[in-house]
Amino acid sequence: MDAGRPTIDVLSVEVSTLAHATEDEEKVERAVLSLLPEGLGEGRLKRQRLSGYHKDPLTLITTKIKKRKGATQALRHMIGLLSPLDRERLLEEIEERVDQAGNLYIRLDKQKALKGEGVLVEVGSIRMKFGIRVPHGRLPIEYIKTVVESLIERDATDPDVEEE
Repeated sequence: MDAGRPTIDVLSVEVSTLAHATEDEEKVERAVLSLLPEGLGEGRLKRQRLSGYHKDPLTLITTKIKKRKGATQALRHMIGLLSPLDRERLLEEIEERVDQAGNLYIRLDKQKALKGEGVLVEVGSIRMKFGIRVPHGRLPIEYIKTVVESLIERDATDPDVEEE
């Protein structure tokens, strides 16, 4: 491992989205799965039936990955799906996307995800929450920014690099 690169230790990832009555639930599920490395989310999706404000039917679709290796792969995969412009945006908005507990929050466009693309959005989205272990004494925002920068750099130089 390079001395200048942070150790990437993603503890978990939670993915969630709402499927509205006008949306095809199976397509929404495929969009969610496209944001995860192949094989990681299959069989793990949960559906919960809800009612909207006007009693319209909604389905909450969620999955959680609690194993570090899978969660780290999911973060790497998601970064790899982002365009260079959205990678830059992610770094610029890191303060708004990280909490003091070391969680990184990302919202991605459902329609673009269905096409295998990662596009940052604010509404109508798939929400991803990555729990990242922040070393003792480090500030979460600064540390997670170095993690994201490192993943972007690795993807740009060698997208097939595997983390130990």
